[in-house]
Amino acid sequence: MTERSETEAEPRKQARSETEAEPRKQQRVRLLVAYDGTDYRGFAENIGVVTVGGTLRAAIERVLGTGVELTVAGRTDAGVHAWGQVVTFDAPAGELDLERLQRSVNGLCKPAIVVRAAEPAPADFDARFSATWRRYRYTILNRTVPDPFLARTSWLVPEPLDLASLRLGCDPLYGEHDFTSFCRAPRPPTGVPAPSLVRRVVDAHWTDLGDGVLRFEIQANAFCHQMVRSLVGLLVDVGRGRRGAGDVLGVLRARDRRGLGNIAPPTGLCLWAVGYPDGFGRT
Repeated sequence: MTERSETEAEPRKQARSETEAEPRKQQRVRLLVAYDGTDYRGFAENIGVVTVGGTLRAAIERVLGTGVELTVAGRTDAGVHAWGQVVTFDAPAGELDLERLQRSVNGLCKPAIVVRAAEPAPADFDARFSATWRRYRYTILNRTVPDPFLARTSWLVPEPLDLASLRLGCDPLYGEHDFTSFCRAPRPPTGVPAPSLVRRVVDAHWTDLGDGVLRFEIQANAFCHQMVRSLVGLLVDVGRGRRGAGDVLGVLRARDRRGLGNIAPPTGLCLWAVGYPDGFGRT
């Protein structure tokens, strides 16, 4: 009787072991995230400093009780903001409550970081590689007196700016160009060729919002490191009268960053939106 019981127990023990060995099913999640980047050293995690990505990941893991790895649409630099950043990660499926996740993460991270939307995503959706375009906004406060309520999200330029010149300077940017002059040079590993700095710009314009607030918007298939801030720095020199609108084309064609001049500070820059084929993020 005892021998038969032990014999019958073996298949049951083996079945339990096989079940435990099966990987847990995963659900891809995508988040629409906004943040004030003033007090963060960019999005990407970095040992010893506080970053948006590190803070967000820690909050998600605390709520879910499991580790996650974040993929992001654009790794914003220190001090840069976002309204439409997109983040993806995989989490155990089953009882995944995205409304609770959103509410709890916002409770832990607000007001500097806020999840605007959270939803399940297809398994092949990738925040970075599924994107078809990105849109940035840069805000300038063109007044002689600072505004404490705009100080964290704008660049104070006290000299008068000529709006017509700013707009003329945008004309050469449209289309597909090599933006080497406007991009911080990438440093690939030894033996790896440098990535292309060719980008396709479909929109670049200035808007006068009144009361000295000027907004630059630019949309492209992708951006390289410091591209928008470099463009704004040159365009502001055009608006000041230090450079001509025609100089923008010359700097672009030179493919030489040494002819650029000033780079706009990060405070006024915001990743406004990221486009995907299924329309996610346009809220």
